Amino acid sequence: MEIEGAIQDFSAGSQHTFFIEEGGTAYAAGFVESDFGYRGHLGVGEIEDCKNDKNKLCEGENDPLTIKTVIDPSGEKLDAPPFKRVYAGVGIPADSGEMHSVLIAQNGKVYITGNNNKGQLCLGDDKIEYVDEFHEVSGIPGRARAAAVGDEFTLILTEDGEVWGCGSNEVGQIGQGDNTDYSNKPVRIKELTNIIDLSTGLSFAIFLEEKGRVWGTGSNLYGQQCGFTAGEPMTNVHEIDIKGADKITQVETNRESSYFLFGDGEVRSCGRNDEGQLGNGDYANTSEINPIVKVALNERIIRIGSGPTSQSVFFIGEDSVWASGLNDRFQLGMDDIGSRGTPVKVDFQCDVEIEYVSSSDSHTVANGRYLNC
Repeated sequence: MEIEGAIQDFSAGSQHTFFIEEGGTAYAAGFVESDFGYRGHLGVGEIEDCKNDKNKLCEGENDPLTIKTVIDPSGEKLDAPPFKRVYAGVGIPADSGEMHSVLIAQNGKVYITGNNNKGQLCLGDDKIEYVDEFHEVSGIPGRARAAAVGDEFTLILTEDGEVWGCGSNEVGQIGQGDNTDYSNKPVRIKELTNIIDLSTGLSFAIFLEEKGRVWGTGSNLYGQQCGFTAGEPMTNVHEIDIKGADKITQVETNRESSYFLFGDGEVRSCGRNDEGQLGNGDYANTSEINPIVKVALNERIIRIGSGPTSQSVFFIGEDSVWASGLNDRFQLGMDDIGSRGTPVKVDFQCDVEIEYVSSSDSHTVANGRYLNC
């Protein structure tokens, strides 16, 4: 099917993509390896015997399918509400099944679907292995503003600036310290208040406070929290020391790297850099001596785009986009493969005004418009 309306939000996951059109209708598209391994992350019901019926979820490739219904806390199936934000599942290219995804409705309610092996669906029930339709999450006071999905954990940001999490806490992903392995229901990260932005990598999270303070929790195997811990995780939420943090306007993360956008358009990064994803011109991870580096750009950047499984990153300027990192599947939008350690301009053939970019380990999605074609 063709999505006719303007796209207001989208998210690239491992071998799948979600879209929300202007009116709030959500769609899911992507590849399902097998009925046996699928755990419901697309949220459109169970796999059927399709026989090339594009209106049903099938093994193999799936064109966009409309998310028509949701399940409320009492178990009743209802018509899907209009949505405003979507967060696709986190997995690896070889696994198109064991993931989970999140939708936020225009009324601030949170809906979630997919794998639940560590309680990452926030449904409060260990007996639920997975669900294949979006279920409403209860237990979070107030309206949700944003969310973030990692590998086996979920974070939800409310309009009041609080952060709630569920799922695995084995390395502190949901900020609950050393004595909590997981939570199957939403728990508040008490140290965080007045949060205005958050982003997750595979097993860690970064938060931006309204006053300009930056916080982190979870894995620090590659120094992705901009500090040296000899590879040990940070199981409690802690403040990250970044010079000029009060000028940071956006935080972004991908698989094991972090990025910080400053008000003057400068970008700094830290963490894993084996594919050049830090964009500083080399392929060395950050270290105790150099915990954070400057991205090698002369362009003024207004937004950063990536995703929790991605090892690629996109720097959006006023009329251009620059990219660095992994490019084994042409995910940097270039006509040849090979990683890039220094950001290179993405060839759109014309000047463009790009609003957002979302990337995964398998592909990249962007929205915007041409300026002079």
